[in-house]
Amino acid sequence: MKRHFKLFVTAVFSMSIVACSTPVPPVVKADPPVLPIAQLDRGVQIVLPDNVLFETGKADINLQASGPYLKRVAYLLKSKTNKVVSVEGHTDHIGNPAFNQKLSEQRAEAVKKVLLDLNVPEARMTTIGYSFYHPVASNSTEEGRKFNRRTEIIIIDEKVENITQGEPPNTFENAFSRLKSLIDQGILQAPEK
Repeated sequence: MKRHFKLFVTAVFSMSIVACSTPVPPVVKADPPVLPIAQLDRGVQIVLPDNVLFETGKADINLQASGPYLKRVAYLLKSKTNKVVSVEGHTDHIGNPAFNQKLSEQRAEAVKKVLLDLNVPEARMTTIGYSFYHPVASNSTEEGRKFNRRTEIIIIDEKVENITQGEPPNTFENAFSRLKSLIDQGILQAPEK
């Protein structure tokens, strides 16, 4: 019995030495994701980037792709402002108006739920769906339809400088300039009037 105990102690001691000598990898802090942001007459608009847009006919959020962006939005909403937030869903033009209205509302609610899970107070958030009536790109191409399947977050009566103050450089981009650049490059077509 003494021999087994001695072997056990020796093994544990040896493992402790190896564990202590193994270097611990450094914690790498990732840069915050870049958010498209714009000043509107009614407040600050934050547009979720195109890599977190919705699939056709769906309101499911891909948390792997959108998680970093929504965490960043939640951080900004909790630390930079106490204003009311309007979460606004949009669709492309595929399907009838009633279907798209419901779908745009579901998309807004899906984003609101994630923000609630990230501790943004429910009392500060409203949701609305706009169906396909406010496109940012032409619905005549798949790329344009993809950009129209979006959710925007509007911080009512807020100013961009309040949201961006003290934040790391290059973590915001002008949403309108970005959209114009994509149209100028021919990646998107402007929406039909």
